Amino acid sequence: MTPNLWAKTYDQAFFHKLFLKEVSERLTWVKGEIKLERLIVEPERVELPDGTSSVVRLKGRPKLGLNTMLVDFYRKERVIARVRVMGFVEAYVPVLVAKRPLGRHEVIDAVDVALEKRPVSRLPQDALTSLADALGKRLKVSVRPGQVIRAYALEVPPVVKRGKIVRIVAKGPNFTVTALGEARQDGCPGEIIRVRNLSSKREIFAQVVDAGTVEVKF
Repeated sequence: MTPNLWAKTYDQAFFHKLFLKEVSERLTWVKGEIKLERLIVEPERVELPDGTSSVVRLKGRPKLGLNTMLVDFYRKERVIARVRVMGFVEAYVPVLVAKRPLGRHEVIDAVDVALEKRPVSRLPQDALTSLADALGKRLKVSVRPGQVIRAYALEVPPVVKRGKIVRIVAKGPNFTVTALGEARQDGCPGEIIRVRNLSSKREIFAQVVDAGTVEVKF
């Protein structure tokens, strides 16, 4: 049989490229790098005569996950072939992960974490994407190497530690009185903690102002 020199072949590589282009152009709201994880082409290969045109249709609204594309090939206004393409689309974004085992109450430093690209579909909503969001904060839970750092797992470390001597500032409408006290619990700026007045030996509640000051308002 003499080969058709005017025929054009469309294979899986062609449909892979076409599918990724069509879906990516419509996923403008997606952040990160879009990748095609899996692809099924039925049939995997078509050979068509010269002068064939095509119409591409995506079934439904494109999304991360499984999408379906139909490609109809026309010649002289008649469909001569249809290819069904199904692909699983994923987006990869850089997120903060632990470089080593991190224990509860460890304060995060730049050497403890790194940015790695991870698939969006398998990420928690509060995954951190910036070092600035974690630097200087401490962990409320322990973290394994490679584990994603989440916002819920971080807190501002206390500036006042239990047993620390602090300055108690008592403020009223027309007066300000200061005294020394001993913090009876840890506290972050803005938190209310128990403080023992060293002069009166009484225990009071005061708001943490900074590392060395607590305040009582009247």
